[in-house]
Amino acid sequence: MSPSPASLRGIFVRALGLALLLSSRAVADNQAIDWLDRVTHDVQREEGPLSTRSVDVHVYGGVYAYYTDNLYLAPNRHADGDSAGMAFGRATIDYAGTELELSADVMASFDYYMEHHEAREDEERAYGKVRWTNTVFDLQVAAIARREYDVLDAVFTRRARRIITDTFPRASVKIPDLPKVEAFAQIETVRYEGDDLDGQENESYRGGLSVLADVTQRFGVGADVGLLYIRYREHELTPNARGWFARGIARGELTERLLVEAALGWTLIHGSKEEFGDDKAERYQTMDAEFHVRYEATETLALSADYSRRFGFAGFGNTFETIDRAVVMAEWQVMEKLKLRARGQYNHVEPSESNACSYWSGFLGATFQVFENLALDAGVTYRGGNTRKITGDGWDNWNGYVGAVVSF
Repeated sequence: MSPSPASLRGIFVRALGLALLLSSRAVADNQAIDWLDRVTHDVQREEGPLSTRSVDVHVYGGVYAYYTDNLYLAPNRHADGDSAGMAFGRATIDYAGTELELSADVMASFDYYMEHHEAREDEERAYGKVRWTNTVFDLQVAAIARREYDVLDAVFTRRARRIITDTFPRASVKIPDLPKVEAFAQIETVRYEGDDLDGQENESYRGGLSVLADVTQRFGVGADVGLLYIRYREHELTPNARGWFARGIARGELTERLLVEAALGWTLIHGSKEEFGDDKAERYQTMDAEFHVRYEATETLALSADYSRRFGFAGFGNTFETIDRAVVMAEWQVMEKLKLRARGQYNHVEPSESNACSYWSGFLGATFQVFENLALDAGVTYRGGNTRKITGDGWDNWNGYVGAVVSF
């Protein structure tokens, strides 16, 4: 279900850092993680002339048996496990002409727990991209919508149903013998089902301009600068935040098998407290950084590593939070029909007012292709989290699954 190692040659890491922006949630469902990785890679695909292809449609479906030892992610002394059955369906469509490219990917899943019936979940995700390009201009809009039931970003200790949308417009101009100029943006909305989390609902905006000059045919250096803005639904509780960032960037292929991006600079954010009768603004500045590496070690082994540090939304009195995130992934095609996957993640979050918190996870999985249209899938995940200075708040969670997937 994940991109093959060979396909990584066609993935070019964007300065926007989409992989880190979208995957910063602690998603328990490994199908959801795989889905996010797939659509992220599609947005990140290298610019340039399109590879013409006719309409290509695929349909997938599967069933899984699943067990978790900490269903509600409670402190360990209160942990309660359960087993569940999960079913999912997915459909994709792709098309590319000489100047126009269209992609769509939708997935829905349903979990039913054997003992805690009230914990049953249904989740839906959709992705779409439209791109128009010629020898000078490249215009693209990508959008991702997710209805999920998961732990919260700022706390990592509570599950909640939420609806998240991300929109990524981009426009670039490349005139021969001149640097490429690009305008980019991300617009994100976060909504929760239920009134008790209204204080965290928000819209976030991050956008700017970049200039990139070619050092070689496949590697460039340059800089980007932009603005960010976070608007909370209940801004009388949490002040809105605004700021800016400026970075030097380098990205491209160092070798045929090694793709890298490095972006390093500075960012400042401030939240106005005028709503509370305080004319002063809460200001904070820090390093803005992201590093991405994709390495195809052999024809059958692909490795990747990502790190980012930037501001994000918080809520409930915290104007913003500083998020450090690191992810490593490996995919090994052991034999023609057997693929092994590994993934590790660590997040450290510093809210502007509350205690810091951390989240970590590790995953090992295997897929065996029984027939062309049937695969068996199994995996195990360990994850945990804590909040500093609060005794007994730590939790961890083991979960495992086995299942079968059919494709057409």
